[in-house]
Amino acid sequence: MPTPASSPNQIVAGPDAALWFTETNANAIGRVTTTGGVTEFPIPTPGSVPIGITAGPDGALWFAESNSGKIGRITTAGAVTEYTIPSPGSRPLGVAVGPDGALWFTDAGANEIGRVTTAGGFTAFPIPTPNGNPTGIASGPDGALWFTELVGNKIGRLAVRPTSTDQCKSGRWKNFPGFKHQGDCVSFVATGGKNPPAGTPSR
Repeated sequence: MPTPASSPNQIVAGPDAALWFTETNANAIGRVTTTGGVTEFPIPTPGSVPIGITAGPDGALWFAESNSGKIGRITTAGAVTEYTIPSPGSRPLGVAVGPDGALWFTDAGANEIGRVTTAGGFTAFPIPTPNGNPTGIASGPDGALWFTELVGNKIGRLAVRPTSTDQCKSGRWKNFPGFKHQGDCVSFVATGGKNPPAGTPSR
């Protein structure tokens, strides 16, 4: 590694045929080619302690800054944008792409699962177990988000639901489990979620 004791942490394949990883101690995002060439991109916020990273639906890489309470975005050209999480005491750890095209992350500090759109809009979903310490997160085959609760000693499930009728168009309603056609999805959004698909748990 170019930076001594950089503490490379999590890694993901990027859309550019390279691998991208977080460097916890170096406060940077790293890129390594399959031939071993490494490039480091500094994160603007000092001491951000990046941990989780994933390839986003927008062709960029998204990462969690555990010490600064931010979600970062880096293009394959190395341009970094940071979004501050509104929740007090936020400490994001893991991050994953949801079936709705948003980024979902665990927030150990706020004890919640967070959602951020590619435009930077945040939504928070509190975890019922106090001090569950959510850590890892993944998009499941059932269209839900699954996460680990390190201290709560549990595996959590969070159903993904559409928040706008745009998410129901052009077949995108199929990204949400339980809906049989576009009309079901539109009706769900129009009623503020009062008619969820039958047989699909909310959590």
